[in-house]
Amino acid sequence: MSNRSGSTCPTHQSTKYKAPSTGFQEMIIAKVLGNIVATQKNHRYENARVMLCEQMTPEGETTGHTILALDSVDSGVGDTVLIVQEGWGASTAATGKAGAAIDSAIVGVIDRIDLLESE
Repeated sequence: MSNRSGSTCPTHQSTKYKAPSTGFQEMIIAKVLGNIVATQKNHRYENARVMLCEQMTPEGETTGHTILALDSVDSGVGDTVLIVQEGWGASTAATGKAGAAIDSAIVGVIDRIDLLESE
């Protein structure tokens, strides 16, 4: 399966899971895959870590969709995390200041997910 650019890399395939759109900014559940090392980055991000994360369903299944997010909660590889993906919230969570050009930030480490039983 290839994505729009023709790549067959599994981490860049389109996701099979699509959450229903509610018109509100959504939070994302993801698994931290690793740390991105950047020797040069914007001065506002000097003390922030950029993490590579893979989106998950609420049931814990990975989707293949990867996200880069600034870590504001000291998460680590293998952690299940909560990511906010909207400018103002991501910016203030990751740097403590509004206005930084940030799309995604890790705002929580998830200990467990309790789903309601289906009717």
